[in-house]
Parts: sequence; C-alpha cells; structure tokens
Amino acid sequence: TSLPVIMVSAKSSVENIVEGLEAGCNDYVSKPFNRVELLARISTQLRVRDAARAEVDHVRSAKLLQKMLPEHVIAKLTSNPSMIVEEHRAVSILVSNVVGYSTLSSSLPTMELIQMLNQLHSSFDDLCDKHGCYKVDSVEDTYMVVAGHDGVHAN
Repeated sequence: TSLPVIMVSAKSSVENIVEGLEAGCNDYVSKPFNRVELLARISTQLRVRDAARAEVDHVRSAKLLQKMLPEHVIAKLTSNPSMIVEEHRAVSILVSNVVGYSTLSSSLPTMELIQMLNQLHSSFDDLCDKHGCYKVDSVEDTYMVVAGHDGVHAN
C-alpha cells in the first residue's frame, strides 16, 4: 500500500523541482502553497494510484481467467456476464490418471517421478495443441481435457 509522495519545499527553481521528482516524489509544490491546490493535487495522486491498482488487478484477473476457462467463455463473460449458459451436442471429457500412482510414487526416486510426470504432461499438452482441446487441469498424475465445448472439435 504505497502512498503518493508530494514534496512541499521553499525551493522553486526548475533544477530543484526536477531533483525532487527524480528523487522519487510524485508531485512537487513550492511554498507558499495554495491549500485548495494542494488538496486537488493529493486527490489527483490518489486517483492515479487507484487507477494503477485497478489496472494491475484487471490484468491479474484476466490471467487467472485464461488459466481456468476457454477463450470463448471468457469472451462471453466479459461481453454479457449475466448470460453464459451454453448447450453442446457433443462434448468429450477426458480424465486421465496413472494406474498405481501411489505405489509408483513411493517406489521411484523423486527426480525420476518428476521427469515421468513432466514427460506425460508435455505429451498431453502437445496432443491438446495438435487437436485443439482445452486442458482444464493437471495435478500430479491427473490430467483433464475437454473437447467440443467450442463447437469446433466435437469429434
């Protein structure tokens, strides 16, 4: 929670103002200052800070949505958030687990297990890219994929 810094100084030369701004203040006011002007500058700096925070939050939310939802669902959410219900004639859902993973994970060295899971998930990722499927999630040995939800890859 950083607060904007407005430097108030008796020094009013251009060099002093530039020095203050280069030192990191957000604004610079010379004495004697007008109280109304200073309050307006404070209000402006707080609005700028809040707008920057809102933009950061928006970008963070957009990235999170991209990790969780297909692009066409995100488009529907942003264009009309009250209506995102869809009907699909043919949707395929794949949930894959490694048979005997618990036993396997306790018997393999950690690096070997990680390499195996990386190779498995990379292969699934490549297949998803090749066939236009949407990867819903992948955790440890579980991999979940959906196809046909976009009306394009129903087969």
